[in-house]
Amino acid sequence: MAAIWRFFVSFWKWILIILLVVFILLAGAAWYLSSRWKPLLDTQLKQLVLNSSDSLYRVEYTDLKINLISGNASLKNLKLIPDENRYKELEILKRAPDNMYNLQVESFDLVNFHPRRLYDTRKLNVDKIVIDHPKMIITNKRQPYNKEADTTSKKSLYQMISKSLKEVRIADIQLKDIDFVLINKSTPKEKKTAIKNLNLMVTDFLLDSLSEKDKDRFYHTRNVDVELKNYKIATADSLYFLRFKSVKFSTRGKSLVMDEARMQPRYEIPAFYRKVKMSKDRFDIRFNQIVLKGIDLEKLKQEQRFFVNRMVLADGKVGIYNTNALPKKVENKTGKFPHQQLQKLALDLRIDTLQLRRVQIAYQEFNKKTGKTGTVSFANTRGAIYNVTNDRTALAKNKFMRAELSTLFMGKSNLHVTFNFNLTDKHGAFTSAGTLGAMDGRALNPVTNPLAMVTVQSLNVRKLQFNIRANEKVARGTVKFYYSDLHVQLLKIDDETGRLKKQGLVSGIANTFVLNVGNPDPKNNNVFTVGNIYFPRPASFAFFKFYWKSLLEGVKESVGVSREKENRIRNVASKVGEVVSGVKSDFEALKEKMRENKLERVKKRELKKKEKKAKKAQEEEKKDLEAKKDSAASGS
Repeated sequence: MAAIWRFFVSFWKWILIILLVVFILLAGAAWYLSSRWKPLLDTQLKQLVLNSSDSLYRVEYTDLKINLISGNASLKNLKLIPDENRYKELEILKRAPDNMYNLQVESFDLVNFHPRRLYDTRKLNVDKIVIDHPKMIITNKRQPYNKEADTTSKKSLYQMISKSLKEVRIADIQLKDIDFVLINKSTPKEKKTAIKNLNLMVTDFLLDSLSEKDKDRFYHTRNVDVELKNYKIATADSLYFLRFKSVKFSTRGKSLVMDEARMQPRYEIPAFYRKVKMSKDRFDIRFNQIVLKGIDLEKLKQEQRFFVNRMVLADGKVGIYNTNALPKKVENKTGKFPHQQLQKLALDLRIDTLQLRRVQIAYQEFNKKTGKTGTVSFANTRGAIYNVTNDRTALAKNKFMRAELSTLFMGKSNLHVTFNFNLTDKHGAFTSAGTLGAMDGRALNPVTNPLAMVTVQSLNVRKLQFNIRANEKVARGTVKFYYSDLHVQLLKIDDETGRLKKQGLVSGIANTFVLNVGNPDPKNNNVFTVGNIYFPRPASFAFFKFYWKSLLEGVKESVGVSREKENRIRNVASKVGEVVSGVKSDFEALKEKMRENKLERVKKRELKKKEKKAKKAQEEEKKDLEAKKDSAASGS
């Protein structure tokens, strides 16, 4: 937002300077041409630009036409050209400006500038100015002496024209299809920003002795409408594009509207992680509309402070993806809570109300161990954040930023959460409270199954309430979790197939001896267990990870899994696993022995069959021999 504002102010100052130059040219032209001194006009106009710019700029154009009868005028192929060598000389003299402008305009047309009034009263009144396809390059190189200079000694715009004109008034100014390039040489590495398809409409421009102090005017105008279409820019890390179908700014409405705004990844998921080579959140954020209302233009113009009554983020989708298949960069995130970062902004900021309307949020994480992706979703997120500020005056009145948010957790249950952030606490103190409504706990399986290897077989959630008091060091609080009929199935990776499979025995032990089937617990005289939160923040944990991990501590204790019991469960599970493995090994050995015995019995049966068959064959052969002998004896 600050970048857009800096562009607009720089751009509008440039427009005013150019208009003044042209007005002075036309004022002089009217008098010169009335005396038919046109040959002298070109020299006078160019000398005027040189003198007024301390010889930094020269002006060129191919044709100047003025019709004193119709009151129309036009300049063709107007160019304002800077002298870079002169700029270097001005730097040595400490008179160089922060910005240098290079301008080209295909046509500059004035409709009815009332020549008679201009001649008689020295008042330039124009019905319309149309500037077609201006191309401008602004080179920014901040000079330290300009910051230190006494601004009161600088001439106002009216003082610059007062010797030639008493008043300049234009009903409408249209700048069509502007191409703009900003070159920033104030940073260690030169940066270039290009903007195309920019249109600007100005209504009722007035420059006289009083207009500069008129609070109903913005830079001497009643209204300025700026429209930027199909804008795209890459982020500094080159991982994302910022896209806007249109950006509209109105000084009369004191509003800024951005349609179809998107922070779009430049790479698909596999290519993104090949690029970053680490576990890192990948964002895909889009809003159909972002609106800022009640912008304090006077604060912006005079003090460069961005004060807004209301900001609305409407009809959006926020997608976040991560993976544990890559190494994670461990860094200290102390002092980087959102409200702490807000205080470090260079721009003085105050947004009275930041509204969210119909925002869909989804966090996905790929688990290398299971080979699956878990998803946590928050549908139809809406609410408001109040007193978003780092302004000292505002903080002296109210040091808390308050948030009230509602959403549909996993698309099933209403979740209402409030935050109170202490904006002046050096340790980032905050409090939070929330309530989750009734839901079928099996809706948690899309996240618990792939990420925790736990299937919720049954769980009737009636209500969950929590309170958290925290800072960047530790979180404390309580969780009240009302539920019944809790049964889970623990899973593990099958060594042979690599797929998840049930752990029947361990699951049975967990359901029977570890977990509370309900809260209040019917197996323990309906005793209600309050989950206590005490969670010291690891230095590498960012705000939201720290927040939900703290909440998870209270939830686990509510269901009967305190930190001590969790450690015992791990030991029991390990021992049960060893016993199961041992029993499985013995059973496999027994099966192998039985198989060997069976093979031995089969071999014996086959051998007996062969022996019996052979014996039978011998007996039949013996009978045949005896029969042959008897036959021979009978014949003889």
